[in-house]
Amino acid sequence: MEILCTNDDGIQSPGLAAAIEVARGLADVQVVAPSGQMTAAGRSLIGDRHAAFSKTQVSVDGGSVPAWRLDATPALAVRHAFGTVLRERRIDLAVSGINYGENIGYDIGMSGTVGAAIECAVRGIPAIAVSIQTELDAHRTYGRIDWSAAKHFLGLFIRRFMEKGGFSGFDVLKIDVPMDAGPETEWKVCRLEPGPYYRESVSRQSDDAVVADVRLSIDSSRFRPGTDAYVLAVEGKVAVTPLTLDWTGDGGGSFFR
Repeated sequence: MEILCTNDDGIQSPGLAAAIEVARGLADVQVVAPSGQMTAAGRSLIGDRHAAFSKTQVSVDGGSVPAWRLDATPALAVRHAFGTVLRERRIDLAVSGINYGENIGYDIGMSGTVGAAIECAVRGIPAIAVSIQTELDAHRTYGRIDWSAAKHFLGLFIRRFMEKGGFSGFDVLKIDVPMDAGPETEWKVCRLEPGPYYRESVSRQSDDAVVADVRLSIDSSRFRPGTDAYVLAVEGKVAVTPLTLDWTGDGGGSFFR
């Protein structure tokens, strides 16, 4: 079995190293990631159009693992990799993460972590997108994080993937781990919160307010039971959300009649 490890926090993220540590204990590992921080890049295909992959090393558990980096978004990095540095590889599973900050509800559309996983899934490669809950100001920095719980649950679901012979009925498995979780924390299968996870407000109410004036907050009182937001933020459990690539509606009902 061969696993591709990628992320949106950049090639030197400790979260990526944590994911590699788990994956290489279970399979052969290939590593492809953006050169730097690409949080909230979604599935955008933006980057240096004249850049090629560069070889590098990722420090993992006292040693180093060969890797490839590209000056591009996560989705573009993995897309370009399949035609270049991974062209002769048969990837069985992709792992995107471990991400600084939870990816919850309809906000996953902006997630570079989920975007990279989807980019793999559209090529027929099942993917796991794994994130750990952090404070908001830690989303774009490599702060000190205890990765042990996230590594435990990532390993749990990689092994389950291997035992079951793949996913059944979905394409991407999204895992969100509470910041205070341990290996004994309960996990729960859930659906997406039907709306944004973060509330936005503009601190300076004027026409010339800049993007930096936008403030994010979380109001857990509005989350619905059974959703990833409720499971993570209210119940304090690991939110496990199966995602499909088919975004088609139910036919539109009376709209088309």
